[in-house]
Amino acid sequence: MSYLDPLFKTLGIEAKNKDVYEVALTHSSVNAVTNKKHQDYERLEFLGDSVVGAVTGELCYRYHPEMQQGDLSILKSQFIRTESEADLAKQIGLLPYIKVGPSFTGKIEDNLSVLEDCFESFVGAMLLDQGLEFTHKFVWKLFEKPIQYGTILYEENPKSELQEAIQADTKETVVYKTLKEEGPSNNKIYTAGVYFMGSELGRGTGRSKKEAETAAAKDALNKRAYIALPEEK
Repeated sequence: MSYLDPLFKTLGIEAKNKDVYEVALTHSSVNAVTNKKHQDYERLEFLGDSVVGAVTGELCYRYHPEMQQGDLSILKSQFIRTESEADLAKQIGLLPYIKVGPSFTGKIEDNLSVLEDCFESFVGAMLLDQGLEFTHKFVWKLFEKPIQYGTILYEENPKSELQEAIQADTKETVVYKTLKEEGPSNNKIYTAGVYFMGSELGRGTGRSKKEAETAAAKDALNKRAYIALPEEK
């Protein structure tokens, strides 16, 4: 018997090794209480992240033949970001089973990072226990409809989205430059540009440098400037 039996029943998992799932839902703060090392989800998280990445990448490729590599990378990133995977952890019922130690502060349900990690580690545990075919089908079912009907939302995090698109083709990063500062010190307006290998991709303005850079990234995305990038030398 395991405290996870209700979860297994809900998810249709006939667990062969229940212990690996318990580890997958154990935060590192528990180690201080048990005096054990590495009896937490961190290694399994690495494994699960690989599976989720492969499945979501395949789904994006299959359902969006109209998209080029950069757009596919942006779309994929929207579904594997912290908020999305944290929601999935709640959706499949992991929240009540996550173990934390006394040093853990705050509420688990509000800690999106922990929820994301537990989702990935649970998938990693499933891979070890049930094998690739079962795990692939499980993850596929979770992501299929959202990705099939998904669209690119540039408003989410323009700077991250632009970098995702750039790194689909190159390992180089974009550079932001403040081009202009106007107005009194208590009410400045900044203009920023975003550049890749010397070429300007977009410009934007804002009441802070960060806001101007975000606007520049959004401008580059809206113009799809990343489609025709200069080649690496």
